[in-house]
Amino acid sequence: MTPKEAIPFSVDPIRIHLRFSPKGARHISIRVRKLGSGRTIRRIVTGRLAGARWHHIYWDGLTQRRRLAPAGRYLVVAGPIGGPLKRVGRIRLHSHEFPVDGPHGTRGYIGSFGAPRVDGRTHEGFDITAACGTPLVAVRAGRIIKKAYDPELYGNFIVLKGKGERRTYKYAHLIRPAPVRRGQRVRAGRRLGSVGQTGNAAGTPCHLHLEIRTHGHLLNPEPLVNAWDW
Repeated sequence: MTPKEAIPFSVDPIRIHLRFSPKGARHISIRVRKLGSGRTIRRIVTGRLAGARWHHIYWDGLTQRRRLAPAGRYLVVAGPIGGPLKRVGRIRLHSHEFPVDGPHGTRGYIGSFGAPRVDGRTHEGFDITAACGTPLVAVRAGRIIKKAYDPELYGNFIVLKGKGERRTYKYAHLIRPAPVRRGQRVRAGRRLGSVGQTGNAAGTPCHLHLEIRTHGHLLNPEPLVNAWDW
């Protein structure tokens, strides 16, 4: 199976590689089971596959009910319909992708959540530094709910609503308007723009200002993005 670690409903779907002995063409049953509980979360039945050759089946990381599979480790088994199922491989699913697709760092205290600003505000997000032009990607499958330009604070920015959760993710200071539109549905890992310095980030190191809210309330993004940096 490749990749060994993935995100549900990603632009890079999970590929299941299998081959069986040459006994004519047959339908194959594939089951994805949660390790620990052994519960099957997805069943896939192929068309007729020829024996003695490799076949590559794609799994989008969704459950049988078309929901994002929970984070965790999974076992994939396969075999002829009605016959014994054999292990194909294991995979680990993560809930989110890191938003900056390239070498990155932080701005230290000045870029941390809650850091004071000269106008009396506090910093409502977390700053991730990277070279200007570094790709930004969707942390989770979801829908773009806002795309705009704010000359005073955020510059070019977008807001992503995560699929199957109540969180929103604001990406700010993009180098140019994002290559997505309001209302567009995106997969995890889909490119949403590039790191920049627009808005009030002019004169600062190139960085992504990331804000995360749930039920409209701000969250500290730092522990979350640190966990996603796998």
